[in-house]
Amino acid sequence: MRKNGEFNTVYRQGKRLYGRGFGLVYLTNRCGYNRIGISVSRKVKGAVVRNRIKRIFKESFRLNRGLYPPEADIVVTVRPDFSLQSPQHIDQAVKSLFRLESV
Repeated sequence: MRKNGEFNTVYRQGKRLYGRGFGLVYLTNRCGYNRIGISVSRKVKGAVVRNRIKRIFKESFRLNRGLYPPEADIVVTVRPDFSLQSPQHIDQAVKSLFRLESV
């Protein structure tokens, strides 16, 4: 997702899930596949750090699309208290969010 209007629609109408240091907002789309948008707070100091977080979330999404809701627009919001230990850490955090939601 790239357009501001797409992000705003997901923020307004989407379902929210919260993890440690990040949140997911998702909304069903009509594209036939899931898409991701990533928003990292500027309070996370340093553009290099913010871009690294975005790259790792994108890679996690690319490798593990099945973890995310199918046919949905997904916005990941990263807060300043997010600690990135490894790409596998992101996968585990996302798995636990959706596992908690289905309970």
